[in-house]
Order: sequence, then structure tokens, then C-alpha cells
Amino acid sequence: MSDTASPLLSIDRLSIAFGAHRVVHDLSLDIHAGEKIGLVGESGSGKSVTALSLLRLVAGASYEGAIRFRGDDLLRYTPRQMQALRGRSIAMIFQEPMTSLDPLYTVGEQVAEVLTTHEATSRRAASSCSARPASPSPHAAPTRSRTSSRADNGSAR
Repeated sequence: MSDTASPLLSIDRLSIAFGAHRVVHDLSLDIHAGEKIGLVGESGSGKSVTALSLLRLVAGASYEGAIRFRGDDLLRYTPRQMQALRGRSIAMIFQEPMTSLDPLYTVGEQVAEVLTTHEATSRRAASSCSARPASPSPHAAPTRSRTSSRADNGSAR
């Protein structure tokens, strides 16, 4: 990796506050394509707020600094621009699986929402995709089904 390559994601002196309470102070880091990072810190140190803020998913937060993705400052994006970017170009894997899916909606409805939002798929097409059962893996163990015959059902005694 060349030192002159532009970072994929660049956070420059990012501060995040809720009212007068600043929860992240002057965070700066660069992430190049192919790199992986981990945010480590005590509970309440701002790891989740930082990650959610990269996608602008924190309601009520105010920001100072810059969050650049492919050179564009995400803090200057409109909500509509952010929605178009999320899921297709940049995403987050949440650490708590119980909050990843909303129990008030079927999994199919939630998958369909992703397809209609990010893949320009019609609601009808997305619903039919998410309603179909997955094809069995060719490596899965074969299942045995019991077929009924006269000998099996007791009619030939």
C-alpha cells in the first residue's frame, strides 16, 4: 500500500456532542481500502456513537470536524444523499444481533426494504424475492422423505 494513496475513509478532528455534553473529542484517523480497524475502549467511551455517526445515524447529535468517504465530507450530505449512500457504498455491522432486526416486521419485509431502497427494485419484486425459500445447498446432507404406499399405511394387511 502506497503512503500517497488517498484514504477510503478519513476522520479529521471529529467531535460529537449532545447539547453541551461532548462525547467524542477531536478524533482523527484514516482507513485505506482493504484495511480493517477496531475501536477499543471502556463502556461509554464513544465507540458506538462514533461508528453510528459515520453513517449519520445518531439523532440529536452535533458535529465538528470532517468525515470524508472517498473524498466527500459526509457531514455536508443531505439526509437523502446519506440514505442513497448507506447500504450500497458504506455500511455497518451492528454488534448486538437483537437490535439488528425489528421484531414488529417480518424478516421478508426488512429484506424487501433494503432491496427497494438500494437496488432500485420494485416493492412487488422485492417481496417475491424475500418470500421465496432459499435453494438448498448442493453440499447439504440429503433429506429422506417418507412416501406413503399401501404397505406403509396399513391398507395391505
